[in-house]
Amino acid sequence: MELAKEYLHLAAPVFNIQTYCIHDGPGIRTTVFVKGCPLRCLWCANPESNTSSPQLLTYREKCTGCGICAAACPQKAIHMELEDEKRFAVTDRSLCTSCGACTGKCPSQAREIAGKMTTVQECLDKIMEDKLFLVSSGGGMTISGGEALSHPDFCEALLYACHENGISTAVESCSYGSRDAIDRIYRFVDLALLDIKHMDSAQHKRLTGVPNELILENIQYICHSLGVPVCIRIPVIPGYNSDASNLEATAEFVKNKLKADVPIHLLPYHRLGLSKSESLGQQGADDIEVPDDSFMEKCRAVVESCGVSAKIGG
Repeated sequence: MELAKEYLHLAAPVFNIQTYCIHDGPGIRTTVFVKGCPLRCLWCANPESNTSSPQLLTYREKCTGCGICAAACPQKAIHMELEDEKRFAVTDRSLCTSCGACTGKCPSQAREIAGKMTTVQECLDKIMEDKLFLVSSGGGMTISGGEALSHPDFCEALLYACHENGISTAVESCSYGSRDAIDRIYRFVDLALLDIKHMDSAQHKRLTGVPNELILENIQYICHSLGVPVCIRIPVIPGYNSDASNLEATAEFVKNKLKADVPIHLLPYHRLGLSKSESLGQQGADDIEVPDDSFMEKCRAVVESCGVSAKIGG
């Protein structure tokens, strides 16, 4: 079924289009990051993706204290402060509307807006620049986020456009969304990269803000009813979901509720999200340890002891 000809003009908030990716699917990939997610994971690697609206990020270490941003702000949300004899621009988040007036004026690139309404055509143009590398490497385009299911019109159209142009597709998703959105999006998906954060629903809600029943139901639906190839991904967060009982429960779910050839990818926690949270004026979870190679190998061994294929990294 073809979409209306106007589909190339559909738009969604996109905060990054990353080229030459070697994760989130096979081969070389272009990854489109949409903005907006229904989960609030304590360890979120992309906190700038949580809301669909534009957000201001500030980088204190780049600020030269010139004051140009303060003069440019129509909301008078920026003032200058002195610390250790150095001036810094400080933003009152309660006044800031993320209009971006300050970002275009900053000479040191200490400010940027995350999230811009971007059309399917604009994304496709960027993807097609590297078609030769994507196709020859067995790669393609991946939609990440944020959450693809939060923007079904846009994601359906972008995935369709990629197929029409000979580009393989993948979607990285938390699977927390409507069945209608899933049906529309996954008919144009070649690989589903589906996260399972925790198998215990109460713990899942404590860690992400939502229970996991809908997520697990949707994963089974994508795998069996839609027949899309699935890869389960576990973000390994020491002290939160890395215990053997949770890893075993996840592996048993994959073995008994999905298909024998569905692998599990173990994604080690990293701290990149902390600096982003700081740039957003938010507090990230700074008490989480980064797992070392030995820790990750033990996690892999637990999963494989249940008879499920596992690898470290995605």
